[in-house]
Amino acid sequence: MKVTNLSRHREVEVTHVWFETKRPVHIMNPECPLPVRLRLDETFETWVPATELHNVPNVERLARVLLSNGKVVKSLPNKKVPPVGNIAGRGNP
Repeated sequence: MKVTNLSRHREVEVTHVWFETKRPVHIMNPECPLPVRLRLDETFETWVPATELHNVPNVERLARVLLSNGKVVKSLPNKKVPPVGNIAGRGNP
């Protein structure tokens, strides 16, 4: 899951990330701990094993992010992502 701060005016703080499946899959990745603060246009990326989301239709639309202000942001597919590459930055703790 990749999160990008698209706000034009402020930093955001991400406190929780999950996939809104029948039984929600919360991401608790010690390699990419939360909370994380994102400056304008800054990205944060984390992951779960693919086995936790296998056979989930439209999984790219089920990611959720909780911001410190209480707002929940829903995911949108990004079809411009290359098939291989590096993990995005981890934001500012």
